[in-house]
Amino acid sequence: MRGGHVWLATFALFPLVGAPLLKHPVFHRFGLVSRVVLAGGVGMAIVSWTMTVFALAGVRWGPTLLLVSVALAFALRLALSGASERVPFPRGRGEGQGEGRPATTVAALAIIAVSLLTALAATIAARSTSLDLVLFWGPKAQQFAAARTIDATFLSAPYIDYMHIYYPPLVTNVFALGAMVAGRFPWGAATLTFPLFLAATAFALPGILRNGARRPAAYGTTALVVSALSLLGIHASVAGNAEPFLFFFETLALALLLTPFARTVAGQFLAGLLLAGAAGAKVEALPFVGAAVVLFFVVLPAARRSPGPTLVRLLGPAALSLVPWFAFGASRKLFYGYYSYGRFLEIHWEHFGSVLSGLGTAFWNAGYALPVLVPLVVLLLTRGKTRRAILPLGVAVLLAGFFTFTYLHSATDPKVWIGWSAARIFSPLTVLFALAAHTAAQGEDGVEESSG
Repeated sequence: MRGGHVWLATFALFPLVGAPLLKHPVFHRFGLVSRVVLAGGVGMAIVSWTMTVFALAGVRWGPTLLLVSVALAFALRLALSGASERVPFPRGRGEGQGEGRPATTVAALAIIAVSLLTALAATIAARSTSLDLVLFWGPKAQQFAAARTIDATFLSAPYIDYMHIYYPPLVTNVFALGAMVAGRFPWGAATLTFPLFLAATAFALPGILRNGARRPAAYGTTALVVSALSLLGIHASVAGNAEPFLFFFETLALALLLTPFARTVAGQFLAGLLLAGAAGAKVEALPFVGAAVVLFFVVLPAARRSPGPTLVRLLGPAALSLVPWFAFGASRKLFYGYYSYGRFLEIHWEHFGSVLSGLGTAFWNAGYALPVLVPLVVLLLTRGKTRRAILPLGVAVLLAGFFTFTYLHSATDPKVWIGWSAARIFSPLTVLFALAAHTAAQGEDGVEESSG
């Protein structure tokens, strides 16, 4: 078997690591396929954290880290041993009941299949390959795999400062783990993480959304999300970059927070683990995580009755995932936090017009802005109203404001910077508009109680 095939096969390890937690009966409501994918997300977050702790402790990576990761998953399972809460199901559907496959569901499945095949074809043709893979994700992963740890000596070299050595470790850890197993880092196979994570999102999202909606709505929303991300990912060249990881973790975490299952301890805990995966994948996830958690308290009054425990379940895993990383950077005198783009209050308002025109150009170049415009139009045409839709819409507004504010910190004209990065960092808007439309269409009273 070729090294690239072995490298890709290592992604099957992550569902095995996360399986002890997702096998808990309270998660059976998601269905087997969705639980396997969710277990993979949880497994990635756990394994990456374990690898970082090993590096901090000076212990080289080996089979032991997987055993420790599985033990941690069992420990998390024990933490939920008493979870038997009653959680809502969509009206007319109890656990194990289906609604058949009407034409809308079949059409949605066809759109999903075409979108995934298109992303795969574009990746194989190198149409969507990210230059960032060559600049820093690949070199760091290759070096970490050779050293069997996060190589502090390599990161301290002044000539690699362009590699953003402070970037969180999940992507490079996952890449390096596969490279250790395969015996080398396969650059071509690494680009296939784009269609791989897009497919994982497509398999997991319907199982999550069906906890607050019927099958046609769940698959219709999934088709909208996957097709938009496929088009955006191709034009924004995300293959081999961290964005596919971010798409995966952020989409599933926010979808989970929008379902009635998010009212439960288990639901909040699972969402927190997915948010931890996002925070460990890229810096840009931090404002997403913060905005999502704050607005969750806004839209769910029950969460405000026990804010402390809810906050720990939602934010605790993300905070814990970054502690060993910043401790590693500080202990090796490499970095002491994330680098900024200038003083917080040093805003260059003279570039405001340039920023807006640059954003417009970047969106237009990314599939004629269709990945953002189509979900937005669907949202505007959606009949219905629910307070829960404030969550994705609020996150969208806060993210857009934050990233625009960031671009205004550039002392020089930021158009080149915007042209390279805007389509990727604004990509969550695609998912947020689609999930807002889905949530608004369900209304407030589309669920009935069933034992979970």
